[in-house]
Amino acid sequence: MASIRSLFCLAAAVLPITLAACGDDGGGTVIPEGAHYQYVSKKAFVPTNNNQAREFGLDLNNDKTVDNQLGMVLGTLSSMGFDIQGTIDAAVAEGSIILLIDFQTKDFTNTTAAGLEVLLGDTPNPPACMANEKYCNTAMPPVCTGCQDHLQGNATFTIKGAQNAAVGGKIVNGTFNGGPGDLTLQIALGGTTAIDLDLIGARAKASGISADKIDSVILGGALTQEDLNTKVIPAIQTQIAPIITRDCPMPTMPPGCGCMANSTGKTVLDLFDGGITGTTKDCMVSVDEIKGNSLIQSLLAPDVTVNGKMALSLGIKVEATKAMFPMQ
Repeated sequence: MASIRSLFCLAAAVLPITLAACGDDGGGTVIPEGAHYQYVSKKAFVPTNNNQAREFGLDLNNDKTVDNQLGMVLGTLSSMGFDIQGTIDAAVAEGSIILLIDFQTKDFTNTTAAGLEVLLGDTPNPPACMANEKYCNTAMPPVCTGCQDHLQGNATFTIKGAQNAAVGGKIVNGTFNGGPGDLTLQIALGGTTAIDLDLIGARAKASGISADKIDSVILGGALTQEDLNTKVIPAIQTQIAPIITRDCPMPTMPPGCGCMANSTGKTVLDLFDGGITGTTKDCMVSVDEIKGNSLIQSLLAPDVTVNGKMALSLGIKVEATKAMFPMQ
């Protein structure tokens, strides 16, 4: 169970960090050459601990440090009982999140001109879930192995939304490093509905690349304040709401709200409920209460400057299998 102390430990865990980074790819001006290979992400991972935040991060501003501030926050929240990875798994399995990858190269081992493009997919054929199929069954605890019918290496997709240019770079000894550029990603926080995030100054690192699969793709970039306020924080509020309902069954009786002692719901209400000017304790947490919280403002403060803009860094990891889709 979480506690107020653990929330402040969260701040200590994710505020200014210096991490060893991989070398600069220097591939921002590369024009990709060669054949195009197409994939769909069969697994997507957000950090569930600080070590994964380091593993999934990339150096976005060439200062020789890994940048993944939002990943650090998500990893620490996960360690406190917020099942963020579970919502990602379900969204991928059910087809709410479909990340398509177009990879262009003349050689999978060594080349000076490769490129990776991420696209948002739609209308998988076969569909992600067949009739009456569910990702999770009704067992206690539920077993979540269903759906994923579109992730078997033979599916076709359409593309939704605008395309960004490919992130150009090199492949050295089987590892691609590319960027900077722009990428659009999808994550899920409060449920299986995808959140589209437009990342600037984005970079990519891929390994285990073949015509049929990519074993690992690290995708990193920077999130603008607008996307943070309009997409990420509302999704965090959606994630919090059912936890409060579970742990605090007396929503009409503030300030205690019937919360179980030392529960995550109690911690959340103690931290956010009625915590900003103009609000009173009502056994709920609003988006404005999260935005106005001084701890959250510190945790989610911009940590990188990209193209003259202050932004918040994020890195995730995906594994991909073969797919087919028409390029626009």
